[in-house]
Formats: sequence, C-alpha cells, structure tokens
Amino acid sequence: MTTIEKVDLKKGTVEVAEYTKTNAALEMLREKYAVLPDVNTNEGYELVKAGIKELTTLRTTLEAARKRVKDPYLQAGKIIDSEAKRITSELEKLEEPMKAAKKEVDDRVERERQERIARLQVKVDAIKAMPGQVRGKSSTEIADMLDRVGEIDAMHDYYDLTKEAVAARDAAMNELTQMLTDCLALEAAEAENKRIEAQNAELRRQQEAQQAELRRQQEELERQQQEIQRQQEEMRQQREALERAQAALNQPAPAADPVVIDEPAAPVAVAAPIATAPAEQPAAPARKAKPDNRQWRAVVTDKSALIAAIAAGFGTEDLLIIDQAALDSLANDKRQALQLAGVVAEPVPASQAA
Repeated sequence: MTTIEKVDLKKGTVEVAEYTKTNAALEMLREKYAVLPDVNTNEGYELVKAGIKELTTLRTTLEAARKRVKDPYLQAGKIIDSEAKRITSELEKLEEPMKAAKKEVDDRVERERQERIARLQVKVDAIKAMPGQVRGKSSTEIADMLDRVGEIDAMHDYYDLTKEAVAARDAAMNELTQMLTDCLALEAAEAENKRIEAQNAELRRQQEAQQAELRRQQEELERQQQEIQRQQEEMRQQREALERAQAALNQPAPAADPVVIDEPAAPVAVAAPIATAPAEQPAAPARKAKPDNRQWRAVVTDKSALIAAIAAGFGTEDLLIIDQAALDSLANDKRQALQLAGVVAEPVPASQAA
C-alpha cells in the first residue's frame, strides 16, 4: 500500500513518491516541449506524436497513483463514518429520553406562556375598549373613565405584553382626552341653548300672561259696558214708569240733565233703580209740602265707579274730564233721588251757599 510520507494540512501540501517523481520531471518537460515543432513536416509531426505519448503516460500514471493513494483513505473514511454513526446512535438512545423530558417541560412552559399572553391580551383589549364604553356619555362619566385608565400600571402588570399595554393605555388616554374636550364643548353649547330656550319660554310666558291680562281687561270692560247698558235700560224703564205715575197725577216729571264731559262719552248709567209706585194704582192726594230751596251739590265718592258709569269704551280714565258743574246741577235737580255710581248728593251748608 502506498503511504503518504508527509501531509501538511495547514499548508495544504502532501508528499507522495509518484507525485514527487512526476513533479520533478515537469521542469525537464517544460524545457523539452517549450517550442512547438512544425507538425506539417515529418520530423515535427513525429516529435509531437512522441511528446503526446510521453505526457499521456505520465498523466495516466499520476492518476493511477492518486486512486491508489486515496483508496485506503476513502475506505478509512467509510469506516470512520460507520463507527461515528454507531456511536451517535448509542448517544441518541441516551439523549432522546432526556430530550423528550425536556421538550415536555418546554412545551408546558410555552403553553403556559401562551395562555398567560392570551389572558394578558384580553386585559390589553379591555384597555383598548374602555373609550368605547363612555362614547356618547356625559363629561363626568368620560372623566371617571379617564381616571381609571390613568391608574392602570401597564409597566408592571402585563409582563410579556408590557409594550402593548403601554401603547394601549396611551392610546386610550389620548382618545378619552379628546372625547372629554369635545363633550365639554358640546355640553356647554347645550347648556347655552337650554338657557336661551328657557329665556324664550319665559318671554313667551310673559307675553301670554300679558295677552291673557289684556283679554281679561277687555272682558271686564265689555262686562262693565254690558252692566252700564243694563243700568241704562233699568233707568229708562224707571224713568218711563215715573213719567207714567206723574202723568197719572197730572204732575210733570222732572227732566234729567245729562252729564257734560269734555270728550265724547257713553250715556250715564244708574247704579240702582228708583223705587216708584205701580202705575196701575192712583197715588193718594198729598198735602202740599213746604218748598225746599236749599242748594245741593254732587260729591264724588268713587271716581273709578263714576268713570266706568259715564265713560264705557274709553281706555283709561285720563281720557275723561269730570264736569263738576254738570254733576252739581244734576245733584241739585235730583237731590236725594240721585242714583249715580260713585256720586252722592248732599245739601250745601248755608254758610257756603252763594
């Protein structure tokens, strides 16, 4: 068996007898075949032919030597590989139970880690969902939720998902802060709208109250007008009855002087009817009474009642001017028989008579 005399793995060189011999002949061969002869001549052709044979013999001899030298090592490599495989198999028999035991623990740890991550992910998702729980709610509820999110310890309670928890908390804080700002602005606008609506409602209420009061005053005025008309009708009936009674006695009935005012006014109303004897019964002859030559005057006891009686249809009493002289004339004519709302007739003391 050919042996390798020297192998330098670091330099990548090897010393084999056949290699050394052929390698030594290379210098001579380079010199011998340095110039290629003219193969077109017989001499040149024969030289090239002989050169090819010599070089081919050396090359094939070198290849045969390579195979012979390498073959034992190839066989040794196979033996080495086989032995290594056998030893590896024995090692694996010892290793596999350990690997299986370790894998079981590793799988359990990983399973627990995944379960922990899943639980933590639920908590992270809960943080993300917190703004949605108060969307559309009041500013107080949003502010409470903002405080709750701010109390979350994302740096220590979320382990594997600390980074995700911190990001979720920050995003929730930002969203809630914006929601609170928008909600406060909206609530302020709604409060202002309610204030304006309340103010408008109060104005409408006041207007309705004023309109109701005007209607009441108008109704009261109409009622007073109807009362004046009723009193006028009663006065007319009483005057007609009196005239009939006086006619029956052949005595003229005293004429009633109208009240004179500076502005046009309604007819004078009478507060109460004058009691008269029935026209059907003739009056008994009376003894002629002593003439009463005293002067009488009108005393206004209720100006509002007097104005209502003589001025139905006017808006305010300022539009009316009471004519005292006319009232005195009426009182002097009617005397005790004067029936005018808000006015009484009384004799003028002798010391004040003209």
